[in-house]
Amino acid sequence: MKLNFKEKYLIILVALSFVVIGLYYSYAIFVTKQLQENVLVVKLENKSLILKVNGVDSKVKVEKNTNKEYQLSFHNTNALDFNYLVLVKGIKTGIKVYGNDNKGVIKANENKEITVNINNTLDEDVNLEFIVKIGNNILDKDINTSYVNDIENYDHSMANVPNISNLKLIPVVYEKTSDTEGYWIKADINNKDSLWYDYDHGMWANAVLLNDTNYKKYQRKAIGTEIEIGDIEGFYVWIPRFKYYVVNNSSYTNYERMTNIIFEKGNETTGTISCTDSISNQTDKHIFSEKCSDSVYNHIYDNLSTYTHPAFKDKSGFWVSKFLVGENNKVLPNVNMIKRNISKAIEVSKMINNSHVLTNMEYGALVLLTNSSYGKTGNDLYNDDNINTFKRVYNNSYVYDVTGCSSPYSKSSKSFINSLSKVCVEYNDLTDLTHYSNGVKYPVGYKGAGASSTGNVYGVYDLSNKNGELTASFVAKEDGSVDITTTYYDLYSYSEYTGLVSSSSNIYNLYRYKLGDGIREHFRTMTVNGMWNGGVLSQNKNSGIIIRGGSGDMKNASIYSTTIEGINYVAPFRLVLITK
Repeated sequence: MKLNFKEKYLIILVALSFVVIGLYYSYAIFVTKQLQENVLVVKLENKSLILKVNGVDSKVKVEKNTNKEYQLSFHNTNALDFNYLVLVKGIKTGIKVYGNDNKGVIKANENKEITVNINNTLDEDVNLEFIVKIGNNILDKDINTSYVNDIENYDHSMANVPNISNLKLIPVVYEKTSDTEGYWIKADINNKDSLWYDYDHGMWANAVLLNDTNYKKYQRKAIGTEIEIGDIEGFYVWIPRFKYYVVNNSSYTNYERMTNIIFEKGNETTGTISCTDSISNQTDKHIFSEKCSDSVYNHIYDNLSTYTHPAFKDKSGFWVSKFLVGENNKVLPNVNMIKRNISKAIEVSKMINNSHVLTNMEYGALVLLTNSSYGKTGNDLYNDDNINTFKRVYNNSYVYDVTGCSSPYSKSSKSFINSLSKVCVEYNDLTDLTHYSNGVKYPVGYKGAGASSTGNVYGVYDLSNKNGELTASFVAKEDGSVDITTTYYDLYSYSEYTGLVSSSSNIYNLYRYKLGDGIREHFRTMTVNGMWNGGVLSQNKNSGIIIRGGSGDMKNASIYSTTIEGINYVAPFRLVLITK
């Protein structure tokens, strides 16, 4: 049968309609935080554009001297509520965005439409991009209520842009070739034309430190160029400035929790809490290292008061070594850790690009970020069991003290191997780890990357190991002095008093520690099998240094473990690069 032009036109229209409908109902956004199972269908009408999340095919052109209206249609197909936030990328002076519902809650099984008006007063066309974020803690973050959010890179977390202004760092991303192989390539420093980092998805910014010759070599290379491992002096990870909601301030509990992190802009201090050193060496239970107050609530309330983390001081963030320092003072995977006392560690730091030894407070910042939705705790690749075995950072249990190794897991005993292992599960082993329960196989994340602070290759490694690591933090003598003078250190109160508060729960007196160090906030006294019995505090030497991430045996080593040793104690250490 021969069709006339009108009939052909109608058939094409019907076919196109089915294509548009199919696109609309087939597009699903999977939440990468606690709501990973939830599905959101989003449509942008102007008139038939499909809106996608995180900068994928959601671009629109607003012609010069025009006002355009866009309809965003939401459909929540789940039985759970979630929060949403609409952002517009590419805003510049002369572009006005209007709307009242840029963030809010979409109820379970709810349909919702919002209208966005964009007024372009410029004499040029402007390309903009709609971005929708969904999650369960968006509304808790201090996000401006305006639509005008000039986000110019792939990361939409509001984290500060990595600062490499005075450092010979080349941004890198990992190119996976198999579950156990891959290499690092040069990334886009602007995080715009290609992906470098995305904190919302647990992809922390990584960079490699090079000597003068190799820095000049790779500075001229194109994005995507492989960085030869032999040319690298060290791997470093960017920790952006943040404030957080305090917990465990007035009373101590040892259950698992997620830290609510809010990234701060630039060097702004927006937390409600302020603290000052107040060293007290009294021999009663009230031993303080500082005094803190809340300027807004007049009292520090858990889950309400916020604290700009003191590790940042006047910095927008800091670069921390991805691995513990290894042979030849290099920060690389699969090399032998070097062990020094604090004096020798400080000497090493002065030789490496004007760096300093990680402080106890900086280690605390790593603990809090790891325990947030941006770290391993928020990585839904790791399915939790009832004892949180897989959410925690796996221990480096390799007997030969090599950087970047992870704990082997015994399928028969359903636990991590407690004794020292002679098998190094390497940092880039992305083989799926499986857990068997009642004969059912459950995927619970990666074998090697489970030992990082993010649960993927972009985190910080070796935070938990039997040796622990030195921190540039000193407990005071009776007169408040310390044996070593350095610009970069934390000073803590000291007393012989162990301060057992409750013998039933084994919770120790933590008043002498400081808010932000991750000790009092995330104190652990676990009684489960395996290496997760950590969290035990001990101190027995006057005028000593604070050791983090290990307690001398595999049973108690974890990122929460803290001990105090003598000033000449020898252990591995890591570095922080000093930025301008």
